[in-house]
Amino acid sequence: MDTEKQRYTCDICGDDFATPSKLGGHKQAHQTKVSRNEVQAELRRLARQSGRTPTVEMMDEKGVYSPACVKSRFGSWSEAVQSIGLTPNFRDNISPSDLKKDITATAEALGHPPTAEEHREQGEYCVKHMQNTFGSWNEALQTAGYEPHSEKGISRSKLIQQLHSAVKELGKVPTADEIDEYGQFSSQCYYRRWNGWEAAVREAGYEPVSSATGVRNCNWKENPAHEWRDYGENWKHQRERALKRDDFVCQTPGCEWSQTDHRSEFGTGLHVHHIRPLSSFADNDEVDFERANRLENLVTVCVQHHHLWERASPLRLDTSSSTQE
Repeated sequence: MDTEKQRYTCDICGDDFATPSKLGGHKQAHQTKVSRNEVQAELRRLARQSGRTPTVEMMDEKGVYSPACVKSRFGSWSEAVQSIGLTPNFRDNISPSDLKKDITATAEALGHPPTAEEHREQGEYCVKHMQNTFGSWNEALQTAGYEPHSEKGISRSKLIQQLHSAVKELGKVPTADEIDEYGQFSSQCYYRRWNGWEAAVREAGYEPVSSATGVRNCNWKENPAHEWRDYGENWKHQRERALKRDDFVCQTPGCEWSQTDHRSEFGTGLHVHHIRPLSSFADNDEVDFERANRLENLVTVCVQHHHLWERASPLRLDTSSSTQE
């Protein structure tokens, strides 16, 4: 094991804690009485200091309060930034071509394809937006014409650090699905090192839902989808049926990505999403794929909107409306 024991220090009062989760709970207590005015004052300070709109990463590294505290006061990071008269770095109307140009500009400035961390420091647009749009950071690099960063030979300590970064960015412990969406390395990389997602999470100092208590339980889906290495023997057939039923078009209200255009723009075909997650069809770590992969539980989505469906799970977005919510 190449990780070493360390203490985690509260930057508000200076107390030390053995794990990031214990530190997080402690800091949350500090911030329960923080007002919206105090958060706005801190955002303005960061804006003056940096000369640009504050980002989640900036607040996490240099701010007095956590990003989760900011979001809890205003509902979202964007609303908090807008409340002080600034334009958020993360917007929903950024085109894939603009995102690719941003990656190219960062790569040319560095002299090599950027890592997610490097792009957070030097890129114009938020890494999370890249991941939401293209599926993962490596897929974003590929779409921009660069080779993805290799996941071979990555140390355990680096993978653990990435887990900590994901916790800071999301404001909670990530699931394997969320690491695939927001992390620099895929969940499969953690499987290879620890032979399971939960083992990796425990080594990072967090607890899975099976043994966690209190509010941290809401951060987890029990046995998330990626705990199962595949989607069952009938997956390929059922996936094709869902695509045909949906006319090979994203079913998100207001979205019109077709299979052909989607493949041309993103380098991959449309996704098929489980409306009710696989975890809800599990019994003793065995998934009933026959039920999970029923046609009525599947829907065709694009990479840009797949995260919206994940957040709505186990509900279905209202496809009867022609206006995207």
